[in-house]
Amino acid sequence: MANELEWIDAVEKRSDARLVGQDVWINQRTGEIIEAQTLTKEVKGDVDVGFEKLWVGHILEAVEEVGNAKMKVLFWLIRNKDKGNMVRATLDDIAEKTGSSRSTVARLMASLRRANVVRLEYGGRWMLNPAVVFKGGHDRRMNVLIRYQAMEQEDLPLKPDSEQELERMAA
Repeated sequence: MANELEWIDAVEKRSDARLVGQDVWINQRTGEIIEAQTLTKEVKGDVDVGFEKLWVGHILEAVEEVGNAKMKVLFWLIRNKDKGNMVRATLDDIAEKTGSSRSTVARLMASLRRANVVRLEYGGRWMLNPAVVFKGGHDRRMNVLIRYQAMEQEDLPLKPDSEQELERMAA
């Protein structure tokens, strides 16, 4: 018993691990019963840093019909966003770089805007909604989300009426 307590003290001194107590574990596959000391360890920092968070259901609802060209455009946007979730590209740039038609890109971007997946600034800067797509820690995501929500969208049409309006939006 003394050796066990010394071991527990040593573990607690070396790390953030804390003894919870003794537990009985049952291996569901074999039925084996195991008595064990349970330790908890606090994980410091952001555990989800470095992972791309993507809420696929929300995006697929916005896309309406899933096609190869639309998915290629969508994944191009995700791969080419910066740390602030911004993509600097006109509709023509996106069409050229993805090998899609300009009309496919325009329809997809209009659908994504209506579904609040992206927002457009003049000059061809698209911001992806960090509540739907983001890579990085929680604090940075919250900062980008605040900036996204503050962006003005009312003066930009959701559905362009003409080719000239499309050109003006994404130029």
